Amino acid sequence: MNEIYLSGTIGQSFWDEEFFTESSVRDVLAGLSGPLTVNLNSGGGIATEGQAIYTLLKEYPGEVTIVVNGIAASAASLIAMAGDHIIMPEGAIMMIHDPASWAVEGRGTEADHLKAAKHLGVIANAYAAIYAARAGISPEAARKIMQVETYYDGPQAVRAGFATATDDSAAAAAAALFDYNLYAHAPASLRAVGDAVGRRQSKRAVAAMMAGSNNAQKEAFMPKPRATRANATMNDDQAPTLEDDLDPALDDQNVDDITASDDDDITASDDDEITADDGDDLDDLNASGADPDDELKTAMRATAVMKLCKARGISTAVAHHYIAAGMSSDDVRRLHPANKDGRMPQTTAFTPRARIVRDEVDTRRAALTGAIFAKMQQKRGRKVEVQGASRQYMDAGLIEMASVATGRKLPRFAMSYGVREQFMMDAMHSTSDFPAIFQNALHKVLLDTYSNFTPTYQRVAERKDFNDFRPMPLVMTGSLPMLKPITETGEIKHGTFSDRGEMATIERYGVIVPIDRAMIVNDELGAIARVMERYGRTVGVFEERTFYSLAFSGLMSDEKPIFHTDHKNVAPNGSDITDDAVSEARTYLREAKGLDGEPLYLNPNLLLVGPKNETAAQRLLAQTTPANADDVNVFSGQLGLVVTPEITGREWYVFDNTNPCWTYGYLEDASAPRVSTQELFDQQGMKLKLEHDFGVGHARYESGFKNIGR
Repeated sequence: MNEIYLSGTIGQSFWDEEFFTESSVRDVLAGLSGPLTVNLNSGGGIATEGQAIYTLLKEYPGEVTIVVNGIAASAASLIAMAGDHIIMPEGAIMMIHDPASWAVEGRGTEADHLKAAKHLGVIANAYAAIYAARAGISPEAARKIMQVETYYDGPQAVRAGFATATDDSAAAAAAALFDYNLYAHAPASLRAVGDAVGRRQSKRAVAAMMAGSNNAQKEAFMPKPRATRANATMNDDQAPTLEDDLDPALDDQNVDDITASDDDDITASDDDEITADDGDDLDDLNASGADPDDELKTAMRATAVMKLCKARGISTAVAHHYIAAGMSSDDVRRLHPANKDGRMPQTTAFTPRARIVRDEVDTRRAALTGAIFAKMQQKRGRKVEVQGASRQYMDAGLIEMASVATGRKLPRFAMSYGVREQFMMDAMHSTSDFPAIFQNALHKVLLDTYSNFTPTYQRVAERKDFNDFRPMPLVMTGSLPMLKPITETGEIKHGTFSDRGEMATIERYGVIVPIDRAMIVNDELGAIARVMERYGRTVGVFEERTFYSLAFSGLMSDEKPIFHTDHKNVAPNGSDITDDAVSEARTYLREAKGLDGEPLYLNPNLLLVGPKNETAAQRLLAQTTPANADDVNVFSGQLGLVVTPEITGREWYVFDNTNPCWTYGYLEDASAPRVSTQELFDQQGMKLKLEHDFGVGHARYESGFKNIGR
């Protein structure tokens, strides 16, 4: 099973917390197939990123189960809607609301605000359509739920249609770190989590980015006016309504106001100018006799950090991280020094730190198994579509893939025989996954050839699998008693029926096949594939021989073989396959009686012969267009034909295969042969152990008729 964890803020980090992005989720899903479990714990984030991640999970080629392991708020609740199953553990919270923004592009004119409102409307309607589809409600009803900012626990989410089940067996994790004070109706428990984020960015900036506004990352930095000693006062109705609105120290910065010359190579001298600028405004402020407050100092520091990060080619997200951490431009310069030639090094973008994980061992094992199997199939001349992560290994040889299984990177160089042998020894002797990987690939080749073999016995027998290795009783009953009239007193008469018991047994079979070391080291996958191919067919032939041997020679509970004169199912005189002889067999089956002498209503529909009678049987069953009615072939289309080389003589049989004479079976859930590998200590090479469990049993003798032929 594939399992990933999406924990933290969606899109980027605002408070030095964990986060995940559409890109990081896309990377971790690449090459996965089959059922997927997503453990989701997020207070929300950038709305458009949430939409993108929802789409990725919705288009995933497999069943998706999303477990809200903590909280799924805002954009995270939309991501949860992508699950085929949405599970809410005890204590989990889901919150659905409208996207919001305090910021607009431009100067904030009417047109700017109308444009922002239209942008929010598009996002809100898109979210509402997804919520509505999940809950089976109208988009309008979904919008009402969003507009009032609705919180759900597990049972409430299930009743509302936003979750499919609750899970009381395990408590949810603590809600992901996020400033839940941004949400108007957040409960006290979530606000307490929000208080733990430390110094916050302004609600305006965070909400703008969460709404997907381009302005979120281009908003010009405007420091507060310098403090003066004027006796100006502010009326209560002029006070800001948000106590933390506009904290300039952590507002998003405009990094696009550097001139076009910034596109040229920046030298260390340019960097020095940025350093000098770092304190100019503070010097001017000190010269004026005013004491700058902490916010203004932080604002100047943030401006210098943003300019330096721009010059260094450092992403805006990283710059925000440095500012939030309280770093100065000198701190950043020490982390990102200029090259010796005076040019600025380019820094890769800050990567998401969300804990998006899967079982890498399982993923690698599946990819290597798929690649080895595909290469074996190609050696056999089979067309095979290579899936997902297996593609990266298709140009590698067996030794290279063995090296990867030990934890090494895929070798990209020619290896000597000694190196190849050492790699193989490491793979076979260490705790690597290669023995299991190689074994799985061999098993797939074996299963492919085994399943392509079509045994004939399955047309004359019924499959009944065994729960274990104990004999399985097969009870044949006589006719059930007929219904009888109920007496005037309401009495219902009792009835009885006879039964006869037979037993089916299953046996264990196996063989050990040596594989020479040179075949592996020399990368002779084709030769190894041919060995497994032959054994896949051999197992099918083994079943055929075992079945007919026991079917024709084995004894029933009366110590007689199934076809015996005492059973009255053997023709008294042998004959060729003629109209009269086949008619005799059909008559026997039509008139066959059960244990209590009741008619069995059998339907003769199958003719079983050996190679010596194949042509005669085909001639009997052939469709012809006779010149007159007397020449019509009455058997045409009435009997199916089965030919098996296990019948070596001229005997032939007629059956009703809807009431088979025999049963066959495997251990339950283990119907295919199994292969395992073992590295040899006292010899060079390895051993393949092939095992198979197969059982046969007599069910009834009445459903078949034998003619010994002539």
